[in-house]
Amino acid sequence: MPKAAAAKITVDELSRKVADLSVPEADLAKYFEVDEAASGPARPELKLNPDTVQVPPAADAEGRARSAQLLNSANFVCKMRRQARYQQMVSSGTYKGPTIAAEGDSWFEFPFVLEDVIDWVFKDFAVYCQSEAGDTLENMVRKAEYLDALERTGGRILLLSGGGNDLVAGGNIAAHLRPFDATLTPAQYLLPSFGGVLDDAIGNIEQIVRSAGRAFPSAAVICHGYDYTVPNDGKWLGKPMAGLGITNKVLQKAIAREMVDRLNTRLMALASQSPRVSYINVRGTVGDNRWHDELHPTNEGYRDVAKLFEKEIKRLTASRAAPPATRGAPTTASRLRARRRAKLPTRPESAAARGISLHVGLNSVDPAAYEGWDGQLTACEFDAEDMAALAKAVGYEPKVMLTKDATRKAVIAAVKAAAKAMKAGDIFFLTYSGHGGQVPDFNGDEALERPDDFQDETLCLYDGQIVDDELYALWAAFPADSRVLVLSDCCHSGSNIKARLIADLVETAETPDQRPRVMPLAVAARVARRNRDFYKAISDKVTASWAGPVTREMALPVAASVRLISACQDNQVAMDGLTNGLFTGRLLEAWGEGAFQGNYAAFHRAIVDRMPPEQTPNLYLTGHPSPSYDAQRPFDI
Repeated sequence: MPKAAAAKITVDELSRKVADLSVPEADLAKYFEVDEAASGPARPELKLNPDTVQVPPAADAEGRARSAQLLNSANFVCKMRRQARYQQMVSSGTYKGPTIAAEGDSWFEFPFVLEDVIDWVFKDFAVYCQSEAGDTLENMVRKAEYLDALERTGGRILLLSGGGNDLVAGGNIAAHLRPFDATLTPAQYLLPSFGGVLDDAIGNIEQIVRSAGRAFPSAAVICHGYDYTVPNDGKWLGKPMAGLGITNKVLQKAIAREMVDRLNTRLMALASQSPRVSYINVRGTVGDNRWHDELHPTNEGYRDVAKLFEKEIKRLTASRAAPPATRGAPTTASRLRARRRAKLPTRPESAAARGISLHVGLNSVDPAAYEGWDGQLTACEFDAEDMAALAKAVGYEPKVMLTKDATRKAVIAAVKAAAKAMKAGDIFFLTYSGHGGQVPDFNGDEALERPDDFQDETLCLYDGQIVDDELYALWAAFPADSRVLVLSDCCHSGSNIKARLIADLVETAETPDQRPRVMPLAVAARVARRNRDFYKAISDKVTASWAGPVTREMALPVAASVRLISACQDNQVAMDGLTNGLFTGRLLEAWGEGAFQGNYAAFHRAIVDRMPPEQTPNLYLTGHPSPSYDAQRPFDI
């Protein structure tokens, strides 16, 4: 006799099974299928399996509504099941392991149908999981649910899975690929815009890492960069590629491999710069034959990825017993106690990022070096002292140089010493408050950017000017993947219009806040003429390594990421003040003693919003691009 078909269950019976924590999710998988048509990239949508569930007919409106409610809440239900399981586990009295937070996408939360990474990790560790299939990094940053997860688990370890949606450009990968061309390599098929997609992804991951670190200073973040996906005529990779004429399966796979490699390379760089980040290389773990679809491994593939996470969890917690698990929603006091208890066990102290800062403020200069001009100002020393206090408050090792101590030799030596002491991931923070000046452009680099500009800009130190070409050479000495932040409260350049503006301001100024921080052009001309040989020798020495300005970046590349926020645009002047320069004072207001929480671009906008229209701070980047640096909160180490 033929074997009888297994009895189907009703939607109501299935709902009761889903709500019963004693029923493992693996036992629920047979009742669901992935609705491929409705699914988004890395966001599986489910439908009922008609072979195991009595799917209500179209005429049964009430039954169809109950089915839709169950399916629409799949992510939420899975999250609630996991959180309830976590509470049972840590309250049992038998669990002695670490409590772990998790935030991520469908590699961490694939409802019912697959046993994802967290399902496997959960077999050995208590994980408070805020993951959701299809969640984007941008959404994770906005909602910041990972902070709640860290709070509930003691703030030691955050497992993070994000970037899968970004890797396939949110389902629009075809927009970032070139059409088929037999002469192209796999790497050449990726348009430059794909790099921007990855920049955004890494920037968001950096924000999560930094935010977690500010709230829980000892938290470690364990992340991964996915495995080599295999395009298989799916709508996220295979079909978009085929639509561009890229039909060869070997070529499709090679392009996908390049995409995954580039994301992993960015994550490795992030991990090298942040001692808080543990990067897991899962490439080669799933293999070619263990993919459920184009973006998700099978149960066995997820299992082997989870083993790598478990190995890193054990490494990070090997030397110290886990703190007691927090019951329910922790109080502020319990959270602070958890932060004090939680230490990052195997991270050597020397691996921590270091912040070195130098704060230069000159209320005057040596008249002997400036043709009798003393450049009297009021608030520059106050600026330097206030910025040093800010730097110290956020963990820098600050050094202050005021007026007579701020000589060319001393400032250059301090910058060189910082470059020598730093490593990848460290940050050097320089602030300058004083006059800006000019000397002739002896090597012609200025005219490349502005054909009418024949002057090099300078910072007026006590016994002489430091030229912008010298600063470029100093930045080139900083190690790769280090960061440089420069805040300059002075003004530069000197068109005829600006020359008249400066002369009028100097002549009519009655109070410090009406005085511009720029050397009068007549003085600048006399100083440059009298000291021509000195400044030409500086230019010759600095530019000896490149054959003209066209090849400067090739001959002397800047491997660090350098960010400058200056007090004004080139056609404006920076104003002094009584207690701070106008720019420095508004910057401190925007910072709000650390209350500001945005990135550098937002910080620049916040300062600009506080400035009068006649003085608009400028934001300028040079050196090696760093999306993670872009995403950081200002001054973060």
